[in-house]
Amino acid sequence: MPFSERRKVTHVTDYDYQQPAECSQQICILQPQEGEGMEAGPLRKGQRLISHTLKIRPNPSTVQSNTDAFGNVVHHFEMNYPHDHLEVHSESEVEVSSFLHTGPIDDLISPSWNELVDQLRYQAGQAISDDYQFRFESKHVPLLDSLRDYGSLDFWPGRQVVHAGQALMQRIFREFTYQSGSTTIHTTVEEVMQSREGVCQDFAHVMLGVLRSLGLSARYVSGYMLTEPPPGQPKLLGADASHAWVSLWCGPDVGWVDFDPTNNQLPDIRYVTVAVGRDYADVPPMRGVVHGGGEHTLKVAVTVF
Repeated sequence: MPFSERRKVTHVTDYDYQQPAECSQQICILQPQEGEGMEAGPLRKGQRLISHTLKIRPNPSTVQSNTDAFGNVVHHFEMNYPHDHLEVHSESEVEVSSFLHTGPIDDLISPSWNELVDQLRYQAGQAISDDYQFRFESKHVPLLDSLRDYGSLDFWPGRQVVHAGQALMQRIFREFTYQSGSTTIHTTVEEVMQSREGVCQDFAHVMLGVLRSLGLSARYVSGYMLTEPPPGQPKLLGADASHAWVSLWCGPDVGWVDFDPTNNQLPDIRYVTVAVGRDYADVPPMRGVVHGGGEHTLKVAVTVF
């Protein structure tokens, strides 16, 4: 029987405007996926959504939700009156199950990456499947010869795709430095490759760029990771943060396999998946348009138990 644990996540986003905003329109992607990872495959983990609540203050004029093309739940809301403050409080509880494959990843049999590239090549008349649509360039993930060359050190002909993906993850972890505040969402993959520093979304974009430039299919995953306080110290409320990692298509027998280049590990029951997309632009926790309001301050607090 797979081992499972329950995780509770609170994510609070707090905007203070310099002066009252006349109106605003916002979207948020904060509800964890239901059944993420339940596809067949020896490295998959399961996720069951137990509950999710979204509280917005002041009360919005309208709220609605839909499911986007990637299966993510997106909430839309509007404030059609003056307001100088906006707080979005998301609270979720999920049950996450362990990997079905409990042995070393080196024991796992997967197709060679170049065999998989051949399988992923477009054939006229075929439907665009999930494993195919994540091969292409996207807003934050370019297809570049330099990225393909970088990946060639780990992806030699005939190497199993899971083993090559793990090696690439390990190399990004070794060669790049996590530096909070060193980049913004507008920082390009080329700039991160040059500076060799960034944050989790940068490392995910770099790994995606390498994999897709090689012809493989890989998707951006947003969510949370349980972080433990130093021994003997209490857990700090709001000390966690949103996280991002990569999911690589490893063929129908293995399925999607997640890799976290920021922490050099395969995501397990400490991780909660919120959404998947081509890159960060598809799955921001919040974004919107505000008319008026002047300058604003933003505070975000995340806690995972």
